[in-house]
Amino acid sequence: MKPKLLHVLGAGPWQLPTVRLAKSIGYRVLVTDVYAERPAYALADFHEVVDITDLERTLQAAIDHRIDGIICDTTDVGVPTAAFVAERLGLPGIGYETALNFTHKGRMRQLTENAGLLVPRYRVISSPVALRNAASEIAYPLIVKPVDNQSGRGVSRVSNDSGLEAAFQAAKSCSRSGDVLIEACVVGHEIIVDGFVVSGQPKILGVADKEPYPDAVTVSARIHYPDGERRPDLDRIQAATSATLSALGLLNGVFHAEFIVQARDVVPIDVAARGGGCMIYSHLIPHVSGINVMRAMIELAMGDLPAIEPATVPRAANIEFIRMPPGRLAEIFGVNAAAALPGVAAIHFNVQVGEQIGALDDKDCRPGYVVALANTAAQVIDVSRRAKSLLSVRMDGTAGPVAVF
Repeated sequence: MKPKLLHVLGAGPWQLPTVRLAKSIGYRVLVTDVYAERPAYALADFHEVVDITDLERTLQAAIDHRIDGIICDTTDVGVPTAAFVAERLGLPGIGYETALNFTHKGRMRQLTENAGLLVPRYRVISSPVALRNAASEIAYPLIVKPVDNQSGRGVSRVSNDSGLEAAFQAAKSCSRSGDVLIEACVVGHEIIVDGFVVSGQPKILGVADKEPYPDAVTVSARIHYPDGERRPDLDRIQAATSATLSALGLLNGVFHAEFIVQARDVVPIDVAARGGGCMIYSHLIPHVSGINVMRAMIELAMGDLPAIEPATVPRAANIEFIRMPPGRLAEIFGVNAAAALPGVAAIHFNVQVGEQIGALDDKDCRPGYVVALANTAAQVIDVSRRAKSLLSVRMDGTAGPVAVF
């Protein structure tokens, strides 16, 4: 009897750990991706060149290969597709309507507001005609973002009329539907909550503090998971997380949520029904919580409800982001020395030598990051800083290396 076949949406570097783990468990793997050449093609048993946002073509590939389960655990844009295919084939999934709740920010705002949660004032618009009216109704400062993208693409903070039109056009250019969300800027401390829902019961596996860049407030300079000392706001965070997930309809599966914590309120900003990026899903949460969420997602996709019992005393983890001077990247120095430091789990660069380094317009413009894991917050911050201090770059036209920052 052939081993069961798992369909993984996406075949890029972020899907490689999922494919490797599924294979190690004993499953066969089909991957689909829009690009003709992807690293997971060589690792999987089968692959098809199919856009993971194309519902019908993905469904046909799943039917042709007679899959036993389907997963999209690392990218928002494939979450509705995985849910659609699972629903049509009678396989485990979160449900297509639920997937839309998590991937369309307008729906997300409406549902959480209807459930009685505090949400920022907002409008969903699609044309410049409605732009000024929406801005005047909500009042500056504003956050302008596409309703259906990820990684901060097309997100801007606007302080006055002069930047409004450019922010709208940037958001619209990144919106698959053409809709743009305009909302009030919520003041407070931004956190990330990662976890897993089993039979409607959410388990929090990690709570991280986000520290923004002073000159790019919608982009994080650091994401820090502290150690086991109990947060004074944990009860409020747990209540807001449970209420948000219930409003959006997630009964089983991983989640990655962003909230703003104020003096009295915990305000939902964005919630994804997939794992967090920058190795949060694959490295940080397993270390912090003791739960292999990737394995849990594979089990869920293949019809088994996983047991999720996180460690009672979480460990610490940290992502320290890297910036470089503007210009064309000529050389990177110190990677091996930094990676050799005890506690450094990974050093990742989003850019290669020869590429242009520009302004920090969104999260995807960050050139790279250091991932560190340790038992305590003090240890993990120290490791991150020491690793980053060993890294330097040379830009075209300059005489020598300069430190990353």
